[in-house]
Amino acid sequence: MSEQSLAKAPLQLPCSVVIISAKADNRQGAMTATAMYISQTPPLLVVSISKTFATYQLIEKSKGFAINVVADTQLDLSRQFGSVHGYEVDKFQEFGISTESASRIGAPLISGCFANLECQVKSSLWEVEGNHAVYVAEVLAFKMNEKLKPLVWLNSQYFEVGAQCRI
Repeated sequence: MSEQSLAKAPLQLPCSVVIISAKADNRQGAMTATAMYISQTPPLLVVSISKTFATYQLIEKSKGFAINVVADTQLDLSRQFGSVHGYEVDKFQEFGISTESASRIGAPLISGCFANLECQVKSSLWEVEGNHAVYVAEVLAFKMNEKLKPLVWLNSQYFEVGAQCRI
């Protein structure tokens, strides 16, 4: 298979749609991403962040971040956070994003999400192929809105989950 064909392989894996938010030195930032869980006990998740992104610098300084699980009513929010880089603009101010204070970390929680997970970095890998760092993080606190449904990403498209996925 060609490299171009193989590049489509990861796109066939359904993913959560999340906005990773972080804060350090009175500077906050966020980016659209995906996350995957590793363990329930202890609650561990993994995220991959480009070393070229402002959010990477904030996580490196703070060692904490929030995973804001985007609700299906927030499709535009996901697109907005993925449209500009944090070095260029404060995305929270630019897009008028409402936030809440986290209970265990310094990162802002985005209001109206399906879930907000407060995470502390447990380990990280920088020497991986490509230009990303991989963070394994422990969930310290979380909240969710059972009335909402999460958004899903598959093959470069957004999808809503059906009623059978309700909690």
